[in-house]
Amino acid sequence: MMNLIIQVSKYLIILLMALYTLQCFTVFRLRDEDAKGYLFMRQNMLMFFMHFVAFMVLYLELSETTILLFYGAQVLYLAAVLVLFGNLYRRGSRLLINNMCMLTCIGFIMITRLSYEQSVKQFKIAVISSVVALLIPVLIRKLRLITRMYWAYTLLGIGMLGLVAIAARVTYGAKLSFDVGGISFQPSEFVKIIFVFAIAGLLTHARDFRRIVIATVLAALHVLILVISKDLGSALIFFVTYLVMLFVSTRNPFYVLAGVLSGSLAAVGAYFLFSHVRVRVEAWRDPFKDYQGDGYQIGQSLFAISAGSWFGTGLCQGSPGAIPWAAQDMMFSAICEELGSIFGICLILVCMSCFIMFVNIAMQLKNRYYRLVAVGLGTTYAVQTFLTVGGGIKLIPLTGVTLPLVSYGGSSMLSTLIMFAIVQGLYMLQRDEEYKEELKRQQEQSYYGGGDGAPMQGAYYNGGGDGMPMQGAYYNDGIEQPPYYGNGDYAGRQEGDYEEDGYYGQNGYVGPRYEYYSDDGTDFRQEPYPEEYDERPRRR
Repeated sequence: MMNLIIQVSKYLIILLMALYTLQCFTVFRLRDEDAKGYLFMRQNMLMFFMHFVAFMVLYLELSETTILLFYGAQVLYLAAVLVLFGNLYRRGSRLLINNMCMLTCIGFIMITRLSYEQSVKQFKIAVISSVVALLIPVLIRKLRLITRMYWAYTLLGIGMLGLVAIAARVTYGAKLSFDVGGISFQPSEFVKIIFVFAIAGLLTHARDFRRIVIATVLAALHVLILVISKDLGSALIFFVTYLVMLFVSTRNPFYVLAGVLSGSLAAVGAYFLFSHVRVRVEAWRDPFKDYQGDGYQIGQSLFAISAGSWFGTGLCQGSPGAIPWAAQDMMFSAICEELGSIFGICLILVCMSCFIMFVNIAMQLKNRYYRLVAVGLGTTYAVQTFLTVGGGIKLIPLTGVTLPLVSYGGSSMLSTLIMFAIVQGLYMLQRDEEYKEELKRQQEQSYYGGGDGAPMQGAYYNGGGDGMPMQGAYYNDGIEQPPYYGNGDYAGRQEGDYEEDGYYGQNGYVGPRYEYYSDDGTDFRQEPYPEEYDERPRRR
């Protein structure tokens, strides 16, 4: 019975993931907001159902009550993120919120499968990171000064990377992180964000070739420090991100071509100058030549993907723990082994939909600086995803970067959630501007009545109360006419009307009338007392 449940759950998880992925792209062709809302709700239901099925299998396999408690805590967390982001930021992108939760959910499932202790740590970091991410859109909308601090970002980024190169702890030959209070902290994960803000500012204010050269030199300095620290994965992310931002800013393909050629020459030079680069390249070219040595990790990764085939071995039925650093560097291979290559393809497509949404938001932004920031963060996310997936399937040499939101890693989790939140904040800025423009357009728009030539009854003047005249009322033929009064106390009165207590002019009731005679004393009038009649006799 247990085997039957596991086998059925395997196919059910794949089906749920496939349906979720399909709707990630279906949403782009929908125009009706209600239809989009129902689609997003279906995505949430599919995510929670998949999460339930996966943890049911984990509980049946491990038979530990703590798994059920941990599952309940994760459900509360995911529901809280959906509710808080969805209600506090109604103008945010629901697709990005859903994908963020789905990727985090997949990470919880697989990390729990690999190591319960690591999963608990990841969960705690996710909760803290989500609280931080909730504050980011508020800061983006309120602190407009972020567009003017690009030199500070540049100096801060170079300083942090320099500190890593000098004093960071060495992990597998590379200087990556510091230990602060027993917690590993990897500065390069956050410098990626600072780097994007710095380059966006430098390129936004670049008016000539000289400023572009300055931006290029500063970007190259970031990359060089990372190469010296032997953090090749991050160096490649910085390099590609800069090239994409440079092209978006200048629209000049020759700059990009020159950058690609320079990067290729630098890669060749690094191969001959640095032994750790040669080791990774040789392991990539033929991992089985030194299978028990440098090629062991990539060899185990390929075996895991092959064992999983299209539909996977089933959750807890494979051996992903045999892959060195599976939870950090090889999470995609572990997923393909137990959940199948179909699930892995769907995972890539979900990540791709995130990147498409990043680009879509960037295209809508009118502010040049914000547009470059959105493009840079989207490129950073896409390149990191490509490097970890490509390294796991032997498409490119291993770089040792994590799969965002899925792999184990506190710094990676926090930095990725911050990136998503920043893009959400930029998206809401654009939606705020669109809302204000629409509101202004509606206020300035002419209103028409029901009949020919009849102005609209109950019009308002500058947002005033019922019965106040509408500023600049128009007839149906577009000819401007005097204001008209609505349903209140002044209903139906036109300019020039008066009675015992006052006179009605172009701006409504203008106060007490003055009574006077004409020059010959025979024509008695009741009008507002005009300036030219100051000396004429008045009837009291």
